[in-house]
Amino acid sequence: MAGIAGYQYKIFVSTSQNGTYEEILSTSGSFSNTSDILDDTDTTNQGYHSRIVNLLDSSLSSDVNWSDNNTAQGIIESARENRSSLWVKVLPDGVAGNGKKFPVVVENFDISLSVTDLITGSISLQGAGPVLADDA
Repeated sequence: MAGIAGYQYKIFVSTSQNGTYEEILSTSGSFSNTSDILDDTDTTNQGYHSRIVNLLDSSLSSDVNWSDNNTAQGIIESARENRSSLWVKVLPDGVAGNGKKFPVVVENFDISLSVTDLITGSISLQGAGPVLADDA
């Protein structure tokens, strides 16, 4: 099977799970779906560690080309100011229905102000609930 080109991915944000999703002007991104692992080894484990999965976690970070009229960036900035949650949708191959969506809170939205280059930014969103299959 051939690999999928990274440039095909898309990231969207919405104010609600079933609302309208607006595309983030992303130039690169990273989706993380992790677990906290607890070591519950005791003397009955016969010389081996015993571990269990505790809390599940997720996050998304993205570098963006900043635009003052991008709806998605406005939604993210507003949610950060209001301390409200959002929904994010990640489509690794750009095809609706092939990705994941999950509730998030805004950890960070930085804007880089370089006089010799594009105005860029970085966004960091932390999971605030379960990761679901994208239902397109």
